Amino acid sequence: MKVLAQWSGLDESEPLPVSLLRAPAAVVAGAFIVGVAAGAVAAPFTSAPPSALTYLLTIAVCVPFLLPTAWYRGYRRLWLWMAAAAAFATMRAVFMAGFLLPHQPLGAWLLKTSMDLLAVTVLWVAAFATKRAEP
Repeated sequence: MKVLAQWSGLDESEPLPVSLLRAPAAVVAGAFIVGVAAGAVAAPFTSAPPSALTYLLTIAVCVPFLLPTAWYRGYRRLWLWMAAAAAFATMRAVFMAGFLLPHQPLGAWLLKTSMDLLAVTVLWVAAFATKRAEP
């Protein structure tokens, strides 16, 4: 562990910087938005394109993870938005895991569920890191 601390330049006694803990959530949120946009482009090839509500909910869930950390220091409501977005993503992951179980082979279901849970975990880490950094 000391070798890692020397290599990274971080002191073991200090917690990780908020930006380092929030970066994976920004990547996940950005990738999800790109995925929804790609789905919109491919919409002519599917039977039912996503509704406008789907796009609005996606943006509402992803935007708080893309905002700068400095904004959260002055506005507590932004953190509540982030926590609510992480909770919504968690409920979606749990619902999709239960819904997809009888419709997919076990291997595909395990992969989809584990990726959803990894994404949700990253969102919660970002939410708690931001909360911890409040003055």
